[in-house]
Amino acid sequence: MKRTLIVIIAFAMAACSSPAPTLPPLPTLPPGATAAPATEPVAPAETATPPPVTATAAPTATPASDAVPCPLTDLPVSQSVLQSRRPLLVQIGNSGPERPQFGLAQADLVFETIAEGGITRFSAIYFCQDATDIAGVRSGRLIDLQLLPIFDAVFVHVGASEQVQALFENDRHIRDTSLDFFRSHPGFTLQPDRRRAPFDVFTSTEALYNAARRRAIPVPGDRPVPQLNFAAAPPAGGTPVASVTVRHHSSYWVRWKWDAAANVWGRHLTSETAPANDTPHVDAATGRILTAANVLIVQAPHEQTDIIEDSLNSRSMQVNLIGSGAATLLRDGQLFTGSWKREALTDWFTLTLADGSPMTLHPGNTFVHFYPTTFKLDAAQP
Repeated sequence: MKRTLIVIIAFAMAACSSPAPTLPPLPTLPPGATAAPATEPVAPAETATPPPVTATAAPTATPASDAVPCPLTDLPVSQSVLQSRRPLLVQIGNSGPERPQFGLAQADLVFETIAEGGITRFSAIYFCQDATDIAGVRSGRLIDLQLLPIFDAVFVHVGASEQVQALFENDRHIRDTSLDFFRSHPGFTLQPDRRRAPFDVFTSTEALYNAARRRAIPVPGDRPVPQLNFAAAPPAGGTPVASVTVRHHSSYWVRWKWDAAANVWGRHLTSETAPANDTPHVDAATGRILTAANVLIVQAPHEQTDIIEDSLNSRSMQVNLIGSGAATLLRDGQLFTGSWKREALTDWFTLTLADGSPMTLHPGNTFVHFYPTTFKLDAAQP
């Protein structure tokens, strides 16, 4: 029998090091601009039977003659390739009809944030890997205002709600480095034969880099890509766990299960109504379960705003990522607790363990959950 260890990660373990910023005033759209129409929220339950699931081991690459470690994964990549590109931040939906998504398996980093109404949205970072299919590309959210400065990334999305779009238009970096399907920018295709509207917006890394050059977006960017902290061996002090459940909403939980044979965490979906049941979350491009070398849970204050995101009056969520708080890392079949710190919008997170030593990632891809401070994690021991 498995014993279940309930891990309650309290935000109080790491108090904020700087005052929490307030959401800036919400301007109206500039004259002549039009916001993307609000979208109808959909239930986050799976609607289709996923294809057969096969776990995939942590990716390995054949080093090129000029190979260097990728700053976001520590895996080898051609230096000439990195010097010719810039990170892409692609907004990808995560409601039930949007699963399985295309291309999440090829992202170096995937951030998952509560968008509104308990539904989450992905912000996927592509830099060292290529993806021939990415879908479904969806509208931007407030979290993008905090993520884009970290990576100096090209922002790929399908418009936004009126007030969020106004914030994007008033941010020079976002305005000058966006590829927006709603604005008829290049780089996108509609594929209704593969996905029904509004989930049928497809792209690829190659199409996006070509589109960025057509729009005179500088590629590469102006600033170096942040270097994440990696170590092949896990730090001391971890707790072996078989799975960890992240409870975003009563009807939407994510359960990460450790696959020792493949040396990766496999992503599954479950809910409060059937917590014993879970469904593998697969990538439609590969038919394989989504996996991660690292799962990082960043607990931070969440605040519901007055920004209306859809026709049911669901309101957007603001996450405060300036300051400090609790952090939990899953790697190598173990759970590590510690804290995060971030002082400026252009900073990556400084991650430390409880003893003050660095919280290092295993080489490979990382899924990051932005998680409310009042929510708990359920960790099942082996």
